[in-house]
Amino acid sequence: MPFEEGLRQRFPSREDVLAEARALTERRRAKRPAAAVALVVALLLGVVGADPVWRTEEIRTAVGEQRQQALADGSVLVLNTGSTLHIEHRVRSRQFVLAAGEVSFQVAHGWRPFVVRVGEVSVRDIGTAFTVRRHDGGADVTVLDGAVEVLEPGPRSRVLAAGQAVRAVDAGPPHPLRAVDVADAGAWREGRLVFDGTPLAAVLSEIARYRRAPVVLDDPRAGQLRVSGAYDVAGLEALIDALPQVLPVVVRRMADGTVHVAAAEKKS
Repeated sequence: MPFEEGLRQRFPSREDVLAEARALTERRRAKRPAAAVALVVALLLGVVGADPVWRTEEIRTAVGEQRQQALADGSVLVLNTGSTLHIEHRVRSRQFVLAAGEVSFQVAHGWRPFVVRVGEVSVRDIGTAFTVRRHDGGADVTVLDGAVEVLEPGPRSRVLAAGQAVRAVDAGPPHPLRAVDVADAGAWREGRLVFDGTPLAAVLSEIARYRRAPVVLDDPRAGQLRVSGAYDVAGLEALIDALPQVLPVVVRRMADGTVHVAAAEKKS
């Protein structure tokens, strides 16, 4: 009938409605995997951008101990006496936190930045070998090969080349760069300490780092005496005993292992 035909043209049939519903369902199903993939990609980009820590490990050395550690990327670390280093395995960077002591870093080239943090100070490798020694309020940074960028709060950034060192600080005015002898500065990695006209006070302070018992300078006058020479870390006790033979000092050893050093009395 003309009336029924007109209704069919104006309104969809039951079959048409079902067909449209099925097509809409298929379109929605097709969009779900794409949306899921987009969400995963967004999450991955967010993770990479944030550079999170996915694993940490700690390396320690006891007082008097030195230790070499090879990393998976080919870099080599040497920890000096009484050192604690935290290694942070991150997605897009290689980062380390020096909590105590001194570490030498021989860095292998890689696409991920290599950063050492000490308090508020950061040291970024630019393809090099360098040492970092923690002290109260910052770190001593010495470049043995290549260059590093030292970042201090402020912000303050300086680039050090081979043969340069600086005391980087968490706060306060910057310390000047100073020249160092690369061979002498890195000698401790081979178990040697090199002194070149070094005040006895500084020599005893360095020796104390390798001993469990203290070394006490009882007389400031003796602290100004100068010491030169290269000495094995394993033979520092012999060096202590030999001091009176090369300097006008007296060495006394206590039962608990403590060593006292004072100026020798002048003979009348």
